[in-house]
Amino acid sequence: MKKFSFEINGSKYEVNVKKVEGENAKLEVNGTPYSVKIHQEIKTSKTPILVRSEVSNADAPKVAGEKMTPVEETKKPSSKTIKSPLPGSVFKVVVKPGDTFKEGDLLMVLESMKMENNILAETNGTIVKINAPEGKAVLQDEVLFEIE
Repeated sequence: MKKFSFEINGSKYEVNVKKVEGENAKLEVNGTPYSVKIHQEIKTSKTPILVRSEVSNADAPKVAGEKMTPVEETKKPSSKTIKSPLPGSVFKVVVKPGDTFKEGDLLMVLESMKMENNILAETNGTIVKINAPEGKAVLQDEVLFEIE
């Protein structure tokens, strides 16, 4: 309950605010109870409104597609990859580019949380590229090998 003192045209008023619910308030003015409706001041935003001029695409260069060339076959990544099953650092790489492997062969040892984890081949194939050399920190699902 809040108490206020007002002086209006030389007359003093003691106002006790009993309860406020939304726009309705229960007051007591000099001992007489009143139920009043509160009209709140509409607050204006002090945040400036940013007005931008419209951007025209006529000035944009049209050369983006002209400078693009296809990637050479030798530089294209292999469509088949072996990804890291967990984050860690490469402790030991057992294979090198050009090596063939069979399903279940050891390809790499990955250290994660002070444990050595063997990365085994899931299919038969040949190593095309090693993307994670020894000592490299890798994230989960990062490509370790490109294979064919």
